[in-house]
Amino acid sequence: MKTKEELKRYVTTEQGAKDQNAWYKLGSLYRKDEEWGKALNAYARCMELGASNAAQEATEAIKRILDYKNTNWMP
Repeated sequence: MKTKEELKRYVTTEQGAKDQNAWYKLGSLYRKDEEWGKALNAYARCMELGASNAAQEATEAIKRILDYKNTNWMP
């Protein structure tokens, strides 16, 4: 499975719903497309299924992006 659509369908199956790697990959595809909420949800599901340092690191990176404020150009 390489596309977001394929992964979205897969994780709705019984097997896919429990597949930590599929959730991580889906989160990464959402992140790439800057769909932050969907990425965070996919990473959260990945972490629910087991310890995943990569998903935790990706979550923290997204939070930093969303918290970022450049005071030089934003009021």
